Parts: sequence; structure tokens; C-alpha cells
Amino acid sequence: MSHIKFATLTILAAAAIPAQAFANEAYVFGSIGNSDVSHSIERDIGANPPMLPVADTSGTTTAQDSGSSYQIGAGYQFDLGDSPFFVALEGFYGIEDIQTRNINSILITEVDVEARYGARVVSGIDVTDNFSFYTHGGYTWVDFDLTNRYTFAPPVTQRSDTESAFSYGMGVRYGITENISAVVDYTRVQDIDFGGIPEVAGNTNRVNPNRLALETISTGLRFSF
Repeated sequence: MSHIKFATLTILAAAAIPAQAFANEAYVFGSIGNSDVSHSIERDIGANPPMLPVADTSGTTTAQDSGSSYQIGAGYQFDLGDSPFFVALEGFYGIEDIQTRNINSILITEVDVEARYGARVVSGIDVTDNFSFYTHGGYTWVDFDLTNRYTFAPPVTQRSDTESAFSYGMGVRYGITENISAVVDYTRVQDIDFGGIPEVAGNTNRVNPNRLALETISTGLRFSF
């Protein structure tokens, strides 16, 4: 992860907090949940594709799958004067266990999503003494492995990658005790565009546009101090 990007995002988020806000509480949190991944490949073999053992075609295909998600993080919440509104800054790290298999004509691309991490700004309202609603937006980095193979023969090519995108979502929080709250959260990592592994069949070195999207619903606990 780029520490410069992370620091820049945190500074910009802090600058967005109104001057009348005052520090309220620091907290840590942990959650488990389910993530859905969508992976798309767009292939254009051109007017004169190379001769291969099997027929090849152009087109766009999408593969979807889901898996377990585990997240930890920390934040600092600011109350906005005497109003029920608040804002917070959070940093988080999540472990993902999701694999997709996308077959586009003769090309098979597997994506193994391993982790996501980043920072976000939270804004919300205390509806009652125990119940709060919030929305959030920030920036997320996603670590994943790519594997290319073909339907008719080797070779197999692999690459590890990290891509980033805007993320957003919403959630609710319910106070169990003065310092412990239950949280339900929804997060979407906006579509991540990246180039796939260059194709080796026919020695084309063609790089196909790829797109990855990640949605997570999680439940967990928040501990304030």
C-alpha cells in the first residue's frame, strides 16, 4: 500500500471536518461478512487473428462469485456541536477469500481476491441514544492474483496486482453498552479498471480491458474508549 496516498487521503478528510466539531471518542472495530465479486473481460481479436488449434471469438464476459470477508479497523469520531450529527475518520484492513473463473472464448482468467484496505470518512446521525445511521465514502486498495490459461493447451501465466478505486456505503450502529456497539455495514468498491495479463496464444501479447467490482455486507462490534 502507498503510505503517501494513505496520508494524503487522511489529511484531506481531516480538512473537511467543520471547525466547530470537537473530539468525541476513539474506537476500534472488527467484523465478519460476505463479499460478492464481479469480474468482466472485454476481448477484441481483431480482423486478422492468429491461427490457433481452436476457433477464437471476440466478446465481453462476466463472472461472479462470493466468499468470506474479515475486517479490522480503527477510527476517531467527532460530534458536530450540540447536534445529533457526527463525522469520523477510519482506517481499515480486510482479508477476502473469493475466487472467480471467467471463460471468454478460448481464454480462461481466474481472479483470487485476497485483501482490501484503505481509509474513509463517515458521516451520520444519532437517531436515538442507542441507534445511529451513517454513510461513508473513501478510497480502497484491493490485492488480488490473476491467472491466465487456455481451453486447448498450456501455457499458464500469473500475476499479482494491487488496484484502487473509490468506495462508498452505509450502515447502522446499535449501542449494547456505553462502550460496545453492534454494527451492520454495506460497502461497495466502485468498478476497478485494469489491463489483464498479455495473451501469449498466437504471440499476440494482446492486453484485454478488465473490470472488477466488490460488494461487502458485514456485521461486527465497535469498542470505544
